[in-house]
Amino acid sequence: MKKHLISILTLLFISATIFTSCQDDDNETPIPTSQVTTAKQYKDIEGANSRIQNMVQDVFNIESGFINNRVLNNKLADCVTTTSEVTENTRTITIDFGDGCDVGDGEVITGVIRLSFNLELDTENKVTITYSVENFTYKDISVNGNATTVFSFNAETRNRKFITTSNFTFTWGDGLSAISETSFENETFFEANPDSPTDFEYYTLTSGTSTTTFGNGDIYSVEITTPLRNEKDCNYIVSGVIVTSENSDTSTLDYGNGECDNIATLTDKDGNETTIEL
Repeated sequence: MKKHLISILTLLFISATIFTSCQDDDNETPIPTSQVTTAKQYKDIEGANSRIQNMVQDVFNIESGFINNRVLNNKLADCVTTTSEVTENTRTITIDFGDGCDVGDGEVITGVIRLSFNLELDTENKVTITYSVENFTYKDISVNGNATTVFSFNAETRNRKFITTSNFTFTWGDGLSAISETSFENETFFEANPDSPTDFEYYTLTSGTSTTTFGNGDIYSVEITTPLRNEKDCNYIVSGVIVTSENSDTSTLDYGNGECDNIATLTDKDGNETTIEL
């Protein structure tokens, strides 16, 4: 699947751990055994989670001043407006999509993402980014909630890491709602080209989990059991394993051993394997 679709996370923010919830008597809520009826809506949640997370990371890369932006090419859609304000030692950035901004792939967003972070890295070269959405819609789906990202940077190697936890509520016009809780780690590793010191190769590893629970009882969970690897010059995930549960049905998607191709192996709940093209 192409990087901009996964950016984790659409597969990516594909994500989730098996959902458990404690009731008053401390018994676990049973996982439904029926087939899910909200697959289309869940895809939109994946897309929204991925788009929000990637947008925040892109703007942070551009605006923070902590990293060299010649290495990664971050570009926002022309209809996105950003404003920045510094108060004491904190920078607050507003990402404004106006009354309707097509950010690509037919994804129209309205409203605002507001993020803030300290202007200085701490003693461990880390900084915490907090952000929330305001009057926000994704494909006409209302989104509310907030997230926290811990950014860390290695000045010597240029490696960088984003660890994000989020909690968003999605509401459709027909009254259907869902809560999506995610936890992802996205780390980029850089390797200098010995023949051209200003040229860098890089790859990204993504791992994590998330849970999405719909008001009608459907539960989706995905766990990245082997980190997903993306490389600079490949449009597909080259390796990694995702375990996905839709209610009680569980499947595994294996992206292979590092070859740049559009082939993956899907194993269903009965253990049947199928080679698929992404």
